[in-house]
Amino acid sequence: MTVDVVEFTRADPAPLVEHLERLADANDGNGWINFGPALSAEEFSAVPHKSGLGKWFSGRGPAVPMATWTPGLDGARPRAAQVGVEHGTGPNALDRLEEVGHRLPGDWLKKQDHAKHGIVAELPPAADPMSTVQWLLRAMAELSPLISTGDEWIAEVHSAD
Repeated sequence: MTVDVVEFTRADPAPLVEHLERLADANDGNGWINFGPALSAEEFSAVPHKSGLGKWFSGRGPAVPMATWTPGLDGARPRAAQVGVEHGTGPNALDRLEEVGHRLPGDWLKKQDHAKHGIVAELPPAADPMSTVQWLLRAMAELSPLISTGDEWIAEVHSAD
């Protein structure tokens, strides 16, 4: 397994989308991408940190959100591509996103909306990679007061290259 680090901006997520397309085109179901805001030292120092025991007993996810995308797989045992968003805003995050006009796309299938484990959705086979990334970026920004609009983002692309 190799890990590539990809830097991109919210205004131009194309470098990330290229990796998403590459993993999807391989059609082997291998790999995944994690991404989130690349916080400055000042922003990072403002993040509330939990102790190990606090993480264990907390009913919420991390203060800094992280998105994950996994490719689908065709064939005898098909599996849909999935996305997830870990966040620290508590239960019913999809309801809060809908309140600000950022609802889950109608052709995505909600699998989970959990206070600690986040949002998980299955994507349809025809899901547009750029639209998927843009939805995830906005969802993370809406779910975290720590994310500014002119921000830098960073991704870890895990692949079986």
